[in-house]
Amino acid sequence: MKKYRSQITVLLFTVFFFLTASLLSEVAAQGSITIHGTVTDASGEPLIGVNVVEKGTTNGQITDIDGKYTLSISGKNSILSFSYIGYMTQEMAVGNNTTMNVQLRDDSHNLEEVVVIGYGTQAKKDLTGSVGVVSQAKLENQASPGIGQNLQGKIAGVQIMQDNGTPYGGTSIRIRGNGSFGATSAPLIVVDGMITNDGLNNLNPNDVENITILKDAASAAIYGSRGANGVVIVTTKKGSFESPMKIDVSAYASVDNVRYKIPTLTAKDYAILVNDYYAAANLPVPFSDAEVGSFGKGTNWVDEITQSGNKQSYSVNITGGTKANAYAATANLYTGEGIIKNTTFKRGNIKLSNDMLILPTLKVGVNLNVNYGASHNTDWGQAIDRALIYPPTVPAYDENGDYGVSSHHGEPITMLQPLIAVDLWTYDQTWRKFIGIAYAEWEIVKGLTLKTSFNAENYIWDQDHFIPSYSYGPKGLISDHPVAQLYVDYNNRINYEWDNILTFSKRFNVDHNLTAMAGYTFQEYNRNSLWGYRTDFLNNDKSMQVLSAGASNIDNDEVKESWAILSYLGRVNYDYQNKYLLSASIRVDETSRIAKNNRTGVFPGASAGWVISQEEFMKDISLFSYLKLRASWGVLGNQDIGIYPYQTTLNSSDLNYVFGEGTDGTTLTGVGPTALGNSSLLWEKTSTVGVGLDSYFLDDHLTFMADFYKRNTTDILVRVPLLSTAGINTDRYPYQNAGAVTNTGIELSLGYSNARDNMPLTYDVSVNWTYNTNKVTKIPAPIVNNFDRVEVGHSINEWYGYVQDGIFQTKEEIANSATQPNAAPGDIKFKDLDENGVIDTNDRQFLGHSTAPHSFGGNIAMAYKKFDLVAAFYGQLGAYRNMDKVGFAITRGGEQTSEWMYKQRWTGPGTSNYIPRVVAGDPNDNYRRSDFWLRSTDFFRLQNLQIGYNFDKLLMGQSANVIKKLRFYIAAQNLFCINSYPGWDPEQNVNGGFPIPRSFYAGINVGF
Repeated sequence: MKKYRSQITVLLFTVFFFLTASLLSEVAAQGSITIHGTVTDASGEPLIGVNVVEKGTTNGQITDIDGKYTLSISGKNSILSFSYIGYMTQEMAVGNNTTMNVQLRDDSHNLEEVVVIGYGTQAKKDLTGSVGVVSQAKLENQASPGIGQNLQGKIAGVQIMQDNGTPYGGTSIRIRGNGSFGATSAPLIVVDGMITNDGLNNLNPNDVENITILKDAASAAIYGSRGANGVVIVTTKKGSFESPMKIDVSAYASVDNVRYKIPTLTAKDYAILVNDYYAAANLPVPFSDAEVGSFGKGTNWVDEITQSGNKQSYSVNITGGTKANAYAATANLYTGEGIIKNTTFKRGNIKLSNDMLILPTLKVGVNLNVNYGASHNTDWGQAIDRALIYPPTVPAYDENGDYGVSSHHGEPITMLQPLIAVDLWTYDQTWRKFIGIAYAEWEIVKGLTLKTSFNAENYIWDQDHFIPSYSYGPKGLISDHPVAQLYVDYNNRINYEWDNILTFSKRFNVDHNLTAMAGYTFQEYNRNSLWGYRTDFLNNDKSMQVLSAGASNIDNDEVKESWAILSYLGRVNYDYQNKYLLSASIRVDETSRIAKNNRTGVFPGASAGWVISQEEFMKDISLFSYLKLRASWGVLGNQDIGIYPYQTTLNSSDLNYVFGEGTDGTTLTGVGPTALGNSSLLWEKTSTVGVGLDSYFLDDHLTFMADFYKRNTTDILVRVPLLSTAGINTDRYPYQNAGAVTNTGIELSLGYSNARDNMPLTYDVSVNWTYNTNKVTKIPAPIVNNFDRVEVGHSINEWYGYVQDGIFQTKEEIANSATQPNAAPGDIKFKDLDENGVIDTNDRQFLGHSTAPHSFGGNIAMAYKKFDLVAAFYGQLGAYRNMDKVGFAITRGGEQTSEWMYKQRWTGPGTSNYIPRVVAGDPNDNYRRSDFWLRSTDFFRLQNLQIGYNFDKLLMGQSANVIKKLRFYIAAQNLFCINSYPGWDPEQNVNGGFPIPRSFYAGINVGF
């Protein structure tokens, strides 16, 4: 009996307490008021579990599954407080109200928000490294084909550039600049804990819950030899335990057009230009005066190959959970038609996740993501190029309806007619991707958890490139193609990973909070690639476009490669009184990409934080609501230096030797080196030191973040030149760790929000600016490319060439200037930098950055009653791009069709001091690499503008019980781009690039 005495005593006391409380509440109720209502989020979705409390008392309740509550309070003078994790607390006076509906706003500054940091999580207030976070709330109101486009301009220090404008176009991400000229500068991508090799391109944007970007070495050190370029961690949506089923349906459609078309010449202007080109060299002109006079506008080839494109996306998201099971299922279908004719795309995603509580201390789960995509492309690279150089004097079709391929005064045009590439050439691509994650998480004892997970990724990609047989125009020229060709590629990649993570978390004596993690991971990657080529097919029928149908020029190749990495890792996070913070981590990697004697690398990182606003001397300073100073240091690696660069590779192709004399000789196949290895190679290493400041002002309305960092990359791979007698091509010379680069940067972010004020008009405005510059500090010898150069004291791939000093206007000016052989009035005058009286190679210098040192971005979110508005922008400053591309040539006759160049060219003294004359043969070498060809890529782009309207509050009766959310929106992407760049877009090269379109969207979001 003694055994149960204490328990009975507790039970009796509990019953007595509740009986007493009930009697007191009945007495108080004689003057009480009953309040009821519904609590929703900004989009009208009911919030479950919101704390509704009568301020100054313990009287409270939580909302039910429909966001509803009922609460008896002391009287009309009471104030109700509504609080929920991740949302701003709101307080409302009761007055004469008996119904009080509340809409809580997302707290983008919520310091209790849990952030994924790699093999674990951490509260936002406890972060000591430089970490950028983009929540789902910042992503969901932007219609976009990809995750990368959604992130543009949102985080300081993260520059995201769009690769091209295809419906499935991806993005390139750079975190804190380029750290290497020997290995990749792309960040590591982690999806739901899985290190993926496929980036962000094939993920469904509607699946994303949040994105964390680890920018500095201290936070990314947990990824060791793969964290040197930063880490992008994507967390997808999952179900929640004890949550009702929610069904969200979204759909949008867009119309796409070319935002900016490079103005090209009319037929008449083109004929004048070509005649000038030949006449300047005293050669016969192709067009007679009568022909020139007869020409009008002619054919605009850019218009001929482009069209209005479109995109459609349909998504369904189902989430929910019981006490022991949490589930989520999403499906997405995305299709599109590009702005270049005959370009189509479709992508399907299905994602399933399930988490199960087997025991109160044991949880298991699976996460499956299946992706399928297919695209049908023309050779749009060929089409874009040729649309800018094909003569507008040639009609698109002749009188017989065939493709027009006319000639200049009897001289055949040797270029490919753009419509032939668009209509007849095909690139058919398909890909299938599978990501599977299975895990078990066991709480061994309170505070000690072991999680083991197995992750697998399979990516299959194949392509058929078919050029049919056709004949248009003179025999033997490019528009005459009597023999069909087929190229086939097949790639199969398998990537699997096994992670084992032990985490201990405990708070000691209130003041001390400790989280420690130790882990072991293993990853292996395998790739098999096949390539085949044949010609001479019976016909162009689709059923004949297989390798076995080709009879001639049989060629094929196969590549197999694999690598593996084994890692041990650990991290400790500690805080004292929530104001002194410390984080330290270490990872030991062993990779097969490095020779055995060097393959073990140790990568430590440490950071500290001081929450100054928690100090006693700050208590009376109302200006700051939160102020934290951070400092960090760490060492990272970059193992992406090739698969096995330390090994010498051999080849037997075309290496034959004849033994014997005459016809009696025997031909034997030989083997020779194709690349020389270096067994002493190490991975590239990056060490970073940084300091940062997180500050919240004016009761959290105003936020300011600042980071300063210095990033040193050493042991950069550089190819060692060999004598030509070695028999090795220059691109196969052995590597050595002989380069070093320093990146220095400043990142600033500023934001203001009035969402806490419970005003009818709410707004959240944020801007960021980044300055990053790199400098080469070590290299055995300059790396000299065609127009750029890598040299100590300058940035990576800085432009290098001659300096234009105007245009020669007269022969007298030529005679009084430094010697330029064959110069004539109208040619470019170059500066004599060494002042020796002759323009030679010593008159070259560095001309500017190829990568912008300044980047910026911003976001505006506003809501008024049922309306919401989102606007996002970004841009860059300080970089240049080479404009010596098709359409802009000044020395190749018919290849110059740019109206921009034509109108500014020199045609006589005083007509131009910038664009030279056109002349066949280019006797002055105006074509040489000089700053004449460089154009600024500074731009400001309104990336996204979206306006939405919520109809859910207008729903009545049964409809309101079924449909919890109903929102329509219209949006524009790439609405305008302010720039002076004369090409398609300042983010992409002139030639070969699918133009980035301007898109107009209409969409709907429905929640059940």
